Amino acid sequence: MIDHLDFSKVSNSHITPLDFDVIIQAVGGDVACVKMIIDHYMPYLRELATKRLYDEYGNEYKYMDETIRCQLENKLIKSVLEFKIQI
Repeated sequence: MIDHLDFSKVSNSHITPLDFDVIIQAVGGDVACVKMIIDHYMPYLRELATKRLYDEYGNEYKYMDETIRCQLENKLIKSVLEFKIQI
């Protein structure tokens, strides 16, 4: 279905899109396909949950807040299961 799209012009062209069949099965509640979607978006979820902290000397530290990452993951699962596909 998306075979005709040209992803070479996309800045993140190294990231391949998810198969449409995986999305359809995940929306239907297939646990393995939902896990594939989570794994696909995990780097993005980690980046969103990362905070920058500074000590008293101005040194920067990155900290991934696990609570925020879990909340984002749960929101993604909820959104996938509530997604409506019209074929």
